[in-house]
Amino acid sequence: MKINNNSIDIVALFSSLICAMHCATIPLLLSFSSLSSLHFLGNKFIEWAFISLGLIFVIISLLPSYKKIHKNSKPLIIAFLGFLLIAFGRLNLSEIFEIVNTVAGAFIVSYAHYLNWKLLRFKTN
Repeated sequence: MKINNNSIDIVALFSSLICAMHCATIPLLLSFSSLSSLHFLGNKFIEWAFISLGLIFVIISLLPSYKKIHKNSKPLIIAFLGFLLIAFGRLNLSEIFEIVNTVAGAFIVSYAHYLNWKLLRFKTN
Protein backbone atom coordinates (compact mmCIF):
# COMPACT_ATOMS: atom_id res chain seq x y z
CA MET A 1 0.00 0.00 0.00
CA LYS A 2 1.49 3.32 -1.07
CA ILE A 3 0.72 6.49 0.87
CA ASN A 4 0.86 9.62 -1.25
CA ASN A 5 2.21 12.96 -0.08
CA ASN A 6 -1.31 14.42 0.12
CA SER A 7 -2.13 11.97 2.92
CA ILE A 8 1.15 12.62 4.69
CA ASP A 9 0.57 16.38 4.55
CA ILE A 10 -2.91 16.01 6.04
CA VAL A 11 -1.57 13.84 8.88
CA ALA A 12 1.36 16.24 9.38
CA LEU A 13 -0.93 19.26 9.37
CA PHE A 14 -3.14 17.77 12.07
CA SER A 15 -0.20 16.54 14.16
CA SER A 16 1.25 20.08 14.12
CA LEU A 17 -2.12 21.49 15.17
CA ILE A 18 -2.34 18.92 17.97
CA CYS A 19 1.16 19.95 19.04
CA ALA A 20 0.11 23.62 19.11
CA MET A 21 -3.00 22.81 21.14
CA HIS A 22 -0.93 20.65 23.52
CA CYS A 23 1.58 23.44 24.08
CA ALA A 24 -1.13 26.07 24.56
CA THR A 25 -3.44 24.13 26.87
CA ILE A 26 -1.18 22.02 29.07
CA PRO A 27 0.09 24.97 31.17
CA LEU A 28 -3.51 26.04 31.73
CA LEU A 29 -4.67 22.54 32.63
CA LEU A 30 -1.79 21.98 35.02
CA SER A 31 -2.51 25.23 36.82
CA PHE A 32 -5.81 23.83 38.14
CA SER A 33 -5.17 21.85 41.30
CA SER A 34 -7.78 19.19 40.51
CA LEU A 35 -5.97 18.40 37.26
CA SER A 36 -2.50 18.13 38.77
CA SER A 37 -2.50 14.40 38.04
CA LEU A 38 -2.14 15.36 34.34
CA HIS A 39 1.39 16.59 35.03
CA PHE A 40 2.79 13.77 32.85
CA LEU A 41 1.41 15.64 29.79
CA GLY A 42 3.96 18.38 30.38
CA ASN A 43 6.76 15.83 30.10
CA LYS A 44 9.79 16.92 28.04
CA PHE A 45 9.80 13.51 26.34
CA ILE A 46 6.33 14.17 24.90
CA GLU A 47 7.42 17.62 23.72
CA TRP A 48 10.54 16.24 22.01
CA ALA A 49 8.47 13.42 20.49
CA PHE A 50 6.17 16.01 18.86
CA ILE A 51 9.15 18.01 17.60
CA SER A 52 10.83 14.88 16.21
CA LEU A 53 7.61 13.75 14.57
CA GLY A 54 7.28 17.17 12.97
CA LEU A 55 10.81 16.96 11.56
CA ILE A 56 10.15 13.46 10.22
CA PHE A 57 7.01 14.70 8.46
CA VAL A 58 8.96 17.56 6.88
CA ILE A 59 11.58 15.11 5.62
CA ILE A 60 9.11 12.57 4.18
CA SER A 61 6.56 15.06 2.84
CA LEU A 62 7.80 18.56 2.10
CA LEU A 63 11.26 17.68 0.85
CA PRO A 64 10.20 15.04 -1.73
CA SER A 65 7.29 17.22 -2.89
CA TYR A 66 9.69 20.07 -3.49
CA LYS A 67 12.27 17.94 -5.30
CA LYS A 68 9.95 15.81 -7.44
CA ILE A 69 6.73 17.70 -8.00
CA HIS A 70 6.23 21.43 -7.49
CA LYS A 71 9.80 22.83 -7.06
CA ASN A 72 8.35 25.57 -4.82
CA SER A 73 10.59 26.21 -1.81
CA LYS A 74 7.98 28.25 0.08
CA PRO A 75 6.64 25.32 2.21
CA LEU A 76 10.21 24.38 3.20
CA ILE A 77 11.10 27.96 4.13
CA ILE A 78 7.89 28.34 6.15
CA ALA A 79 8.50 25.01 7.95
CA PHE A 80 12.07 26.11 8.71
CA LEU A 81 10.79 29.38 10.21
CA GLY A 82 8.26 27.42 12.29
CA PHE A 83 10.94 25.11 13.65
CA LEU A 84 13.16 28.14 14.30
CA LEU A 85 10.41 29.61 16.52
CA ILE A 86 10.03 26.26 18.27
CA ALA A 87 13.81 26.21 18.85
CA PHE A 88 13.65 29.75 20.31
CA GLY A 89 10.91 28.52 22.62
CA ARG A 90 13.22 25.79 23.89
CA LEU A 91 15.60 28.45 25.26
CA ASN A 92 13.38 28.59 28.40
CA LEU A 93 13.75 32.33 28.90
CA SER A 94 10.31 32.33 30.50
CA GLU A 95 7.26 30.09 30.44
CA ILE A 96 5.18 32.55 28.39
CA PHE A 97 8.09 32.97 25.91
CA GLU A 98 8.25 29.19 25.48
CA ILE A 99 4.49 28.81 25.04
CA VAL A 100 4.09 31.68 22.56
CA ASN A 101 7.04 30.65 20.39
CA THR A 102 6.23 26.95 20.44
CA VAL A 103 2.55 27.44 19.64
CA ALA A 104 3.30 29.97 16.90
CA GLY A 105 5.98 27.69 15.46
CA ALA A 106 3.65 24.69 15.42
CA PHE A 107 0.95 26.70 13.64
CA ILE A 108 3.51 27.89 11.09
CA VAL A 109 4.64 24.30 10.45
CA SER A 110 0.96 23.36 10.02
CA TYR A 111 0.61 26.14 7.47
CA ALA A 112 3.66 24.83 5.59
CA HIS A 113 2.00 21.42 5.26
CA TYR A 114 -1.28 23.03 4.20
CA LEU A 115 0.54 25.05 1.54
CA ASN A 116 2.36 21.93 0.32
CA TRP A 117 -0.96 20.06 0.16
CA LYS A 118 -2.47 22.89 -1.93
CA LEU A 119 0.55 22.91 -4.26
CA LEU A 120 0.31 19.15 -4.73
CA ARG A 121 -3.42 19.37 -5.48
CA PHE A 122 -2.77 22.14 -8.01
CA LYS A 123 -0.03 20.13 -9.75
CA THR A 124 -2.10 16.92 -9.91
CA ASN A 125 -5.27 18.55 -11.27
